Amino acid sequence: MKTNKLLVLLPFVLVSLSGCTTTKKEDKEAYDTSSPDYYQNVEKRNAFDRENEFNFDDEITNGLDDSVWNTLDGYWENGGTTPHNGVRRRNIFYTKDSNGNGYLALKARGLYNQEDPATAGKPEGSCIETKESLGPGRYEVSMAAMPREGGVTALWTYKCESSEDVSQNEIDIEIGGGGQYNELWCTTWTTKKNKATHAPDVSNICYMNDGKIHKYTFDWYTDYQGKGRVDWFIDEQYVYSITGGTVTDIDMPLWLGVWMPSWAGNATWVEDYILVDRVSYTAFDDNQYFTHKRAYNTYSPKGPSKSEIKNIEFAKVTNGLNKLSNPSFENTEPYASNDYYGWRQFNASNFQGTCSFANDGSDGSKAFKISEGTSEGNNEGYFYQRISCSYEGFKYNFSVDAKLENATDEAEIILWQRNKAGGGSIKQEKIAITGTTYSTLTKEVVMAEGAYMLDIFFHVKKGSAILDNAKLFKI
Repeated sequence: MKTNKLLVLLPFVLVSLSGCTTTKKEDKEAYDTSSPDYYQNVEKRNAFDRENEFNFDDEITNGLDDSVWNTLDGYWENGGTTPHNGVRRRNIFYTKDSNGNGYLALKARGLYNQEDPATAGKPEGSCIETKESLGPGRYEVSMAAMPREGGVTALWTYKCESSEDVSQNEIDIEIGGGGQYNELWCTTWTTKKNKATHAPDVSNICYMNDGKIHKYTFDWYTDYQGKGRVDWFIDEQYVYSITGGTVTDIDMPLWLGVWMPSWAGNATWVEDYILVDRVSYTAFDDNQYFTHKRAYNTYSPKGPSKSEIKNIEFAKVTNGLNKLSNPSFENTEPYASNDYYGWRQFNASNFQGTCSFANDGSDGSKAFKISEGTSEGNNEGYFYQRISCSYEGFKYNFSVDAKLENATDEAEIILWQRNKAGGGSIKQEKIAITGTTYSTLTKEVVMAEGAYMLDIFFHVKKGSAILDNAKLFKI
């Protein structure tokens, strides 16, 4: 700053004459992630280009916008102990609620899905992708994530120019990684090795598989106070940021879907869904630079209107979807050792109970018969099915048709809430099985603090019990 006479005579004029400025409070708040208005203040950080030709806001009222989206067939990262079958457009559906609101239902097929014998035992997902590559801006989806262990719900941008070793441009929202729904996986990449990954705990906002529609957002900047940056939000609440050299400056298509990598846990169930209410993209203005580069899509893109997307009942993808596998016990051949399509013997080395299938089902031809073992000591029968990722406050309606084989037999249902660390006990609720004719046993289950999994146990203390028509609906 130059020295002049005014410095001595009029020191109070120094600020105004020197060209220095005072940062406004509203500007500070625009960059303060602790501010409750950080999400809303986005245009104080960078203005939107409201006239950008690639902006879209698809409410899926009457299906996907054909000018915006492609459906996909293909797979990637198909390794691990359980190879998957990629993403398939046959798993994409439309649905409407009782008010006529339209949704996209993206199906995930678990290990026990038998719809296609040729791919049985290979988990399978579904995915859509924008036709155009998009630049910096706000990316947003309102959806209920696919809620089961074994699948990853994701909203991400991706472009690979040649090999991922030299060009893996990507920004990720990943939900369900590692078989959990309390941490949002936030990731940026420019190459396979140049990446940043963080998994902030968001359980103070929500458990992301609670069945409710949540708004997931990321804002991508290539010049945020001189650096690349991505901000993540859930329900307009700030979650995390990544800044620096792992943030790409190359435009990319937007992808949305569910896929089934082995690192997402065990997909030991039949099917479940993402429910998508709305997807949007709004570009930032020219203050955010980017480079356009071409990439080759190997995943057989096809427009929605040419993809034969079918309609499905709303209840079948929401609270009318039975969370139990093989609930009617019609699959009598085991899927694997000690696995009757989800029903397993507990601690088989100590409890010597046996299972078989009776021909007097209450609903259908077959029923599940559990009998005590013949050895001395711990010969009681314990068979169970586990619903993991069941967190505090989750509610279920459980029911089963059950009877004793003989009046002197003894058996019960145990609804056992357990924690994640070794499955320690949180809470047990028991229902006695009585009588030699079928009765429907019911219970509302509310998951307690610290719970992570719900085990449905069929316990025979003496003789035999016969069970059929098991149901577990999330409410």
